[in-house]
Amino acid sequence: MNAVDTGGGGAASYVVDAQAMADCASGLEAAGSAVDTAGSSRPSGGGTGMAEPLMLMVLAAASETAARLAFESTTLGQAVAACNTDAQTTDSVIAADMLTGAAADD
Repeated sequence: MNAVDTGGGGAASYVVDAQAMADCASGLEAAGSAVDTAGSSRPSGGGTGMAEPLMLMVLAAASETAARLAFESTTLGQAVAACNTDAQTTDSVIAADMLTGAAADD
């Protein structure tokens, strides 16, 4: 994506690489899924003796953080995909308006 600033508070434009956005969305969603899958295989704290309560607290904190990371990554991936769809739809509408002259009639 390239942002073009015309300066002075005027109109600005941007160019979105649809494939790059799709790849970004896919990567974020895949990462969220991978972290979520890894969370189901966390080790137990058994056999650590007196350190077991501490180890369980560390595992619980790491698991909670991983769950948040998985959720946020998946949510961001979905948001990027939605933005990509919106950008492409907007481009299509504007292009159609330009071809039919509808933009000039407004």
